[in-house]
Amino acid sequence: MKNILLIILTLFAGLQVFAQEKGVIIQACGDPSYNYQAKKEDLIKDENYIYKLVQKKAQPKEGFDVFFKNLNINIKEELGDKVKRSSTLKYIKIKIRFVVEKDGSLTNMTIIEDKFDLANDVFQIIKEKSKWEPAELENKIVRMYFTLPIKIKLD
Repeated sequence: MKNILLIILTLFAGLQVFAQEKGVIIQACGDPSYNYQAKKEDLIKDENYIYKLVQKKAQPKEGFDVFFKNLNINIKEELGDKVKRSSTLKYIKIKIRFVVEKDGSLTNMTIIEDKFDLANDVFQIIKEKSKWEPAELENKIVRMYFTLPIKIKLD
């Protein structure tokens, strides 16, 4: 019985808070100081709120295919020596999270996965070499968390 209660408690503790109304989904980002009981209108009006789920996601202006192609070229040009460290690997995997601001700029980078200490350099390349379109929620431009997995193919 204790095991069942523990499993149920674990499942409920792992759930994130969602508010849904008229097809709009707003996901609370886990900030304990934020009032999740507020009305949807209050969440949308908050200029500093960073969304995870929106109607139109932030994206590179040139599209993801061109973005990743250019990113791979730029990484090899600017970080060539760092990328060629290990000849036994076929690729290097990096995962970062950042905020796409209302003006399309990128801020607040967080490293999620980076075994070769390249994330900061890669984030600088992304900030300098690409332009981003901001996210939209109910036809209003908003800030958005964006998680970006990157695979750097080694030659």
